Amino acid sequence: MKFSWKKISMALIALAISSQAMALILIEPYGGYDFSLSGENGSQKFDFSGVGYGGRLGLQLTSLMFGVSYDMMNLDFEPDGGGKYSVDQTNLGVFFGWSPKLDGFRIWGEYFIDVKNKPETGSTDSGDGYGLGLGWKFKPWLALNAEYRTWKMDEGSKGDSIFVSLSLPFDIL
Repeated sequence: MKFSWKKISMALIALAISSQAMALILIEPYGGYDFSLSGENGSQKFDFSGVGYGGRLGLQLTSLMFGVSYDMMNLDFEPDGGGKYSVDQTNLGVFFGWSPKLDGFRIWGEYFIDVKNKPETGSTDSGDGYGLGLGWKFKPWLALNAEYRTWKMDEGSKGDSIFVSLSLPFDIL
């Protein structure tokens, strides 16, 4: 089966138009910390962690949300053999999830279309990845989130992590 962004986009637009609920624009800035679960480049293992911030922009339909996300991470990589170096990572993705209007749990899935790792020395590496997030909205405008993320670069390195963040989700007309 061929994957078609055009068909998915048309289906989401049709859903938004046909919905009896009013669609609102979702804006959600967030900031947090990324904890590595595993990382490897060929046979070499590494750990990584660091701060990150970004945001989501999309539509909120009653309880459904979807749109695009972008974040920037400043990660410290520590190979098993010793040493430490910094990597600036950017993640551009699309997300789809469930988020009730009132306080409570929310869940989303994310596909990172473009992941870029730029080490302090060397060339930038590109790849893609996935994420699965779970959050708790304490207030309609404040949420604590945990997101499992996995990415794989074209050059062969890959990593898994948990990104814990605070976000400020709000809807505008």
